[in-house]
Amino acid sequence: MPHYFELGRPDFCGWPSIFNRDWLVRSQKPQYYYEPPRSSGSNWLEKLKEPPWRYVVIVGAIALAIYLLLRLPQYGARLLILLIAFPLHELAHAYTAYRLGDATPKYDGRLTLNPFAHLDLFGSLLIMMAGLGWAKPVRFNPYNLRTDPRTGAMVVAVAGPLSNLLLAAVLAILWRAVLPLIGLQTMLNSFSSLALLYYNFIFINVVLFFFNLIPLAPLDGFTVLRGLLPHQLAHQLERIQPYSFIIFLLLFLFGGGILGALLFAPSRSVADWLMGF
Repeated sequence: MPHYFELGRPDFCGWPSIFNRDWLVRSQKPQYYYEPPRSSGSNWLEKLKEPPWRYVVIVGAIALAIYLLLRLPQYGARLLILLIAFPLHELAHAYTAYRLGDATPKYDGRLTLNPFAHLDLFGSLLIMMAGLGWAKPVRFNPYNLRTDPRTGAMVVAVAGPLSNLLLAAVLAILWRAVLPLIGLQTMLNSFSSLALLYYNFIFINVVLFFFNLIPLAPLDGFTVLRGLLPHQLAHQLERIQPYSFIIFLLLFLFGGGILGALLFAPSRSVADWLMGF
């Protein structure tokens, strides 16, 4: 959410000096001044967003994806999550906020499917290693939305997880209805690695749907639950927000059984149902 600052009139001490206007003008320093930090070197991540390095990275990612698709389908599916599912998830947030009246995502360059505009380095590494991760959050101002701020923020928040579920459903429909008509399902079944990749991609999207709906900040579920609760209960929920990350970290490190019951078990059931297994 963008931060807005109110420029107040500075306070002065020393009453005799206030009446000396020339002294006041000479001695008053700028109250709000910002000097960008000096960088000792170039930002390599920013360079990767510009040609020709952008195309080199894209070609390299495609080559790596092809290798992982054929050799390690589990990691190939995670790479596809980075290249497809994460950008789609964040674009759903950005486009929903933009359509509701807030142009902040547009100014931030988030109305795109370009992965480099959305990916977070640590979250990307985590999705590759553990199967769970995140992208950069989309900034928006709920007070710019045409709806009630709480309701609008809830709609923007839920758009992301729904995009993951919708992507999984579309791929499942493609698997069950379209691919048999053109004979590709038999071909995919004959290559077990490709079939496993397809299933894992759908499964991880369903996991991301449930994962993002956990009501702990900064996950989308926190904003969704806050928008659904009455004002008094929503205020009580906001009181635990400062501790949400600690709770989430403890849950991630030591609550494997809880995460399995809340995330992986229902996600496996939904993915199997979607695929018709």
